[in-house]
Amino acid sequence: MNSEDSTAPNSQFTFHRIHGSRIRLSNSSKTATRLEAAKFYDNGVVYSALPLSGHAKFVVQAQELAVGWSGSFKIGVILISPEVFKDGFQPPRYSPAMPHSWVWSSLSLHVGQDLKISYGSVNLEDLKKGDKLGMEISREGTLQFLVNDRSQGAAATNVYSTDKLVYGFVDHYGQAVTSTIAEAFVNPFSLQHLCKRKILTGLTSNVSKLEPYLPTPLIAFLAYT
Repeated sequence: MNSEDSTAPNSQFTFHRIHGSRIRLSNSSKTATRLEAAKFYDNGVVYSALPLSGHAKFVVQAQELAVGWSGSFKIGVILISPEVFKDGFQPPRYSPAMPHSWVWSSLSLHVGQDLKISYGSVNLEDLKKGDKLGMEISREGTLQFLVNDRSQGAAATNVYSTDKLVYGFVDHYGQAVTSTIAEAFVNPFSLQHLCKRKILTGLTSNVSKLEPYLPTPLIAFLAYT
């Protein structure tokens, strides 16, 4: 089977073994619960165990919410592997201070450290038990967030513009206590596509400007889609 056609389905998708300090994983690591939710509102971040690549979708369902807190689920993607947190550092919650990320919180989209824009027709603080929250990325790198399978519009168009791995994350913040992976898949890029992307991200100029200096087979390879 061509790697363009192979898909990692729900059964292979779990939350990452590295997570917030108050998170407990259960259900074969497909359910995340923030412990002592009545006393603490943060340290509830979980990541997708697999990086998102090609056409990818990652959706969770709200299983439990708490009263008494402001804020709720935050969701997004980061261009940092969770493995960098293995020595103990773990962001207690996601905010504009987190670089290399697109974070949907409440009615705002935070892009890296600098940009905050209005986003979505749904306020994440209004989510109820049973609602589904997720993300979908096209093969071209367009990211959209979803609520109950309804797109909230394009949040980014360049998620795959670097050679960094892309991970989804969910922050169980404030009212958000428990979620379960409801739908997830990755239809990964082919090795050919990854090689092409690696070459293109390493070039300092547009391919057309470099054509006189590149071998003809390489030009043909970079032009192939």
